[in-house]
Amino acid sequence: MQQTADVIIVGGGVTGLSTAIHLRQLGAGEVLLLERHFVGAGQSHRAAGIVRALVRDTTVAVALAESIEFFSTFSDRFEQGIQVHPAGYLLLSEPDQVQTIQEAIDAATTAGCEARVIDSGEAQQLQPGLREEDETLYVYEPGAIHLDPMPAVQALRRVAEELGVRIIEGCEVGDILIRGGQVVGVESSQGRCEASNLLVATSVWGRPQLQRLGTDVPVYPHRAEMAFFQVPDSDKLQLSCIVTDARSMLYLRPEGDRQMFVGWREGDRIQTTEDLVTEDPDNYQQMAHFATLTDMHRRLAMTLPPMADGFVHRTYACVYDYTPDGMPILERSASVEGLYFAVGFSGGGFSLSPWVGRVMAEFIVQDQRPQQIERFDLARFAEGRTFNWSNVDKASEA
Repeated sequence: MQQTADVIIVGGGVTGLSTAIHLRQLGAGEVLLLERHFVGAGQSHRAAGIVRALVRDTTVAVALAESIEFFSTFSDRFEQGIQVHPAGYLLLSEPDQVQTIQEAIDAATTAGCEARVIDSGEAQQLQPGLREEDETLYVYEPGAIHLDPMPAVQALRRVAEELGVRIIEGCEVGDILIRGGQVVGVESSQGRCEASNLLVATSVWGRPQLQRLGTDVPVYPHRAEMAFFQVPDSDKLQLSCIVTDARSMLYLRPEGDRQMFVGWREGDRIQTTEDLVTEDPDNYQQMAHFATLTDMHRRLAMTLPPMADGFVHRTYACVYDYTPDGMPILERSASVEGLYFAVGFSGGGFSLSPWVGRVMAEFIVQDQRPQQIERFDLARFAEGRTFNWSNVDKASEA
């Protein structure tokens, strides 16, 4: 069955859905979103769902602050239910990170988000059970939030469809069709779809799609592992904040009353592309390895000593689309008119998706690169303009 549209979006994750919504709000005409599985089936449904702005790059902090605002006001704005947990974000860092922390606080403040250094007493009040050491540096961002990613994805879908976006699931895109240097559509498992503008928002699958069109992007597959840990029955511990710990290199978020989602601060562990765990995104073990879980549990007990007696409830893994600086590439093709791409989110796609959707929609509709995304161009890697955004300067061995 042949379909026609003004814009085709390939990829039904949070980036594609957000862009589709913003395109319709900007009056882009007919928007067609193609997803080879079900919406959110890629990285989106494996996201932690954390959104916080304490990073040491003002551009990134502003983008994340916009995302916090978008999700926090979503229900009122679109009259669609979405559960947002205003948990706040607590960073445990080291004394030698004072300058880095101040840069992150300054960036978050410029973005309109409160962030401050707090003492150990306040940290313990915010999150009982934390390790108590005089040398730990505590930083708190009260406005940080977390969401369950799949209900959020479904809410985005409902809004997109209400705005007139056509979504076709089970539709695998094959060739992107080019005529005379201009995008004209795609061949898919459900027939030909025609449009003069196309956005590739397919995460780790985006690089081979773009390579076939003569555009190579430094986006690499990286397998990351996560786990849900259960609090020991004998303990009253409850994780109430989003917590990251520079020493253990873990991040945590609440999961109900008795569990916590635990993942690695991948940016602390990855210094070069040689540190990436390369796996086929269509064929990899989708649960965490035993050795990884053992190390994760040991480190979790460093952050929250009572969790030494906790246990693994369940695990999973995900293959991220990693770039050398951990930030996405938001671009259009230099050789194919009407071809845009948003790839390389490095595990941060959910948190950036509202902002990315808006700026990519503006890019497509206005046919001009928005000033906000100038630094996210492909050329930055060759020109030495990469991002340095983490709120920890250098990984510390635990």
